Amino acid sequence: MKVKHNKKRNTAFLYEALVRELTRAVVEQNHTRSQEVKRILKEHFRSGMVLFKELGCFNALSQEDELDQYNAEKMIFRAKREYDSLDQKSIFQEQSAVIKKINTNLGRDVFNTFVPDYKSYATLAQIFGNKLPVKTRVIMEQKIMDTLTKGSSEPARLQPTDNLIVKSFTERFNEEYSVLLPEQKELLNRFITSFSENEADFKVYVGGELKRLKESIESSLKLPEVQEDLEMVDNTKRVVEQMTEFNVARLTEREILKILKLQKLVREYEKDANND
Repeated sequence: MKVKHNKKRNTAFLYEALVRELTRAVVEQNHTRSQEVKRILKEHFRSGMVLFKELGCFNALSQEDELDQYNAEKMIFRAKREYDSLDQKSIFQEQSAVIKKINTNLGRDVFNTFVPDYKSYATLAQIFGNKLPVKTRVIMEQKIMDTLTKGSSEPARLQPTDNLIVKSFTERFNEEYSVLLPEQKELLNRFITSFSENEADFKVYVGGELKRLKESIESSLKLPEVQEDLEMVDNTKRVVEQMTEFNVARLTEREILKILKLQKLVREYEKDANND
């Protein structure tokens, strides 16, 4: 039985669409729009809000965690129990407020934003609340089980849960670069504190840092030593093009490492420019 799903009433979709809109606004230097998106996120998705709690239920079941079957079943049971404890009327009211603000202040195009995990979010939305027939719900829960019990072929999403992870991450970076620059330390420090309600602030910071790096790399094309080397010009343009592909909404460890390397590259460009 196919069940129609309203993505505007899917909290995980609303959150991801807003984060992607925030990234776009920061890159495009649209300060007014970025502030509006950030305001919506802080008002409705901060810690303690019902949409924040509902989002936690989605996140608990949407990541590939390599769990065994027992723990995967336990995770599904606890996430559903947590969801059932939420006030559905409050969820509907908060979603309505978010939808209205998007329509009024940002525009309906936000709802057309491509969210890669939307199918997974749609599946989760349908198993929460036990509104489906038993057979359909069991089939959908098995799909979630498959996700929770297998490893991802892509780099795992960064989860800054303790300082040991960050220490290990920094050590791996230092295998290539013995000393971290101030801006690199700033990036890692913000990553460490990018928990829960600070997550949106971290994404805004990364978006702004990518903008700064992109502008600096583009300006390096004016350096005489770069202009005289066609291969260097091509490589620099390729780097700029690759930067537009960064997805601040879902940063991986590989992408954080790339940003750290870009920070070092920009520092070298700026040093060369100052020496002219």
